[in-house]
Amino acid sequence: MRILTAAGRTTAVVLMLVAALGVARAQPQMPAMVPRAGLPPLRDVSATQYREHLDRLRRLVADCGRLITACDAAAVGDDDRVATPDGTKVVERFGWLRSLLDDSNDPTHQLRAELLPRAGERLVEQQAEMDALPKAAALAAEQRRARDGVLARKEFRTAEAEYSLTERIGAWISRQISKLFGGVSKLGRMAPWLGTALQWGTLMLALSLLVLWVLRALDRQRIALGRLGGDAARAQADAESRAWANLARTHASKAEWRDAVHCLYWASIVALEDRRTLRRSGTRTPREALQLIDPASHLREPLRAQTGAFERIWYGQQAAAESDYNEALEHYSVLHPAGREARA
Repeated sequence: MRILTAAGRTTAVVLMLVAALGVARAQPQMPAMVPRAGLPPLRDVSATQYREHLDRLRRLVADCGRLITACDAAAVGDDDRVATPDGTKVVERFGWLRSLLDDSNDPTHQLRAELLPRAGERLVEQQAEMDALPKAAALAAEQRRARDGVLARKEFRTAEAEYSLTERIGAWISRQISKLFGGVSKLGRMAPWLGTALQWGTLMLALSLLVLWVLRALDRQRIALGRLGGDAARAQADAESRAWANLARTHASKAEWRDAVHCLYWASIVALEDRRTLRRSGTRTPREALQLIDPASHLREPLRAQTGAFERIWYGQQAAAESDYNEALEHYSVLHPAGREARA
């Protein structure tokens, strides 16, 4: 029986320890001392000003417990550097309270109702610690002079730790970014559909820009190919016109004036097509080609004369002479300035 009783007592003690550890772990923890947005600037205050600050913070905690809209992390203010009665300075940080009142801190936000009473108790403890500091006794004039003389020595001239300008600017930027994203998170809770709309809007904008870029690239490629094709077509037409003129010169060297006039006519037509005066066509008659020339153009009269001679000699089966060839060559040289080379 004694063995069973001892074992039972041991088991009971172990169960009590496990239960105590479970309760301790289940209790909500206060937020970390270091704020997320960087260290805010320090404010030099006296003990009285520090107590007034603690009073305002206690009222802020109480208001936050009654009304959720009163939970404003920015209302906490800057951290304090308190001048104690004995001449030392104590730095008091309130990053834990800012984290508790910040809506963007989801874990703390969910446990805020349980943590607010503990925050109030902590503020009361901080004020009690300040009240418990020993009061400095007034020094006599001789003692003050002796103290000032000692502190004026070189070994006591130490630089007071301060945040540099770069650190203060970085902390300010961090706070502004935190406020910006905090406002976005509040807006997201008010309009849950806004995030999805922004995602789809961004995706559609990216796709639109991509399609626009592809269309512009294809347009530039089409223009480049058109230029290359136009140059090639003009070169081909010029070569074809020269070929007709060379063939006419060959016939003329053999006194085949009828064939020479025929070749010069087609050399002139190809030259006009090269100059975009006429559109290329394989079914157009000589009269139809003449009607397509603007009456006010200086090219109409040479083509009219060459067309009349060509129809008379080629279709009218009339004999051609060297003079007919020379006249056709003159007309060709007007319609195609490079046609003067055919005289060579």
